[in-house]
Amino acid sequence: MEFVVLDTETTGMSPQRGARLIEVAGVRVRDWKVCRSDCYDSLIDPACIIPITITALTGISNLTVKGKPPVRDVLKGFFSFVGDATLVIHNAPFDLSFLDYYGQQTGLGRLQNSYIDTVEMSKAVFRYGRNNLDILLARLGIVPESRHRALGDALATAEAFVAMLTRIGTNNVTKFVRRPQR
Repeated sequence: MEFVVLDTETTGMSPQRGARLIEVAGVRVRDWKVCRSDCYDSLIDPACIIPITITALTGISNLTVKGKPPVRDVLKGFFSFVGDATLVIHNAPFDLSFLDYYGQQTGLGRLQNSYIDTVEMSKAVFRYGRNNLDILLARLGIVPESRHRALGDALATAEAFVAMLTRIGTNNVTKFVRRPQR
């Protein structure tokens, strides 16, 4: 199986309430190894003001995205990068809601890929407590390179995904694959 671990950064929590994508990234996992040289990462000009709370969290400001490509151009490239790989996402409903919404808004459509939510994997592996990305990374001893940036979080999630698979066995990965029902 080939996987693309992805993450997004946004201006808010809900695209239906006007939140926009500001960054999309993905990293390929092949043969149960993170392929750091096979990545996609792009900032997006959201055509709106980025809230100061988002800038404080991500470091992405209005100046950072000035002159960057619009969402349609970025998603077209990103969807092509993803191809038919199985997606791996920490808290999949959140990221997929943005990718689906803006994919439809721009005429590109929704991603039809199967996916694995690492929140669900974490619940199966650790069976207790919260399962946000910071807690998962701490449990696995993974230090993220650039937290709250799409590529940094995608790489950290990829490392967590591979680490959890070593605990449960790669032959059990199919237990976590979900088909899109969005």
